[in-house]
Amino acid sequence: MITLNIFIFVFVACFAVYFLAQKFYQKAENRAETLQNGRIILERLNREIRQAVEIVSAFPQSPDLPSNPPLSEIEFEDGHTPSPFAYLGSDYYYIRYYLNEGTNEVIRQDRVYCFEECGVCLSYVRWNDFQIQGEEQISPLACDLEERVIGEYVTGLAIWGANLIDITLILEKNNEIVNLKTKIAGRNF
Repeated sequence: MITLNIFIFVFVACFAVYFLAQKFYQKAENRAETLQNGRIILERLNREIRQAVEIVSAFPQSPDLPSNPPLSEIEFEDGHTPSPFAYLGSDYYYIRYYLNEGTNEVIRQDRVYCFEECGVCLSYVRWNDFQIQGEEQISPLACDLEERVIGEYVTGLAIWGANLIDITLILEKNNEIVNLKTKIAGRNF
């Protein structure tokens, strides 16, 4: 009887230690995966913003203004040459990063601008060009060329600043929240 009680006690103790170790391992793995996603997103943004020719998005100077909150997207003219879409013959290629709040993913879009419909566009222009038709000023249409998921588990993305761009990223997986923040100084603008 005593042997049976000792065996049960040892078995329960071993099971409890195993269960706690698995729980700790799972929590650490979730945090590591979340951090890795955040690191990838910030590294991509950092590298491409530093190469950007011009920032298209207009950011607030401060994150604290309720009337002008930080943006959850950024668009800029691609500074990489040659562009993967050089076959189009455009002089202007743009990249847009944004938070898809429905899927909690940060998406990267490659795009161009033109005045015609995207499917038949043959002449590409800058994002801020315009045409006058009659008395109406026409702005170009954004034509998305490609869209890719860059990172997941993102519940918040805030971008603000002027010459120095501040980016705050909030990631969450299984109730494990990670906050990341960086500042990026562009080289070419």
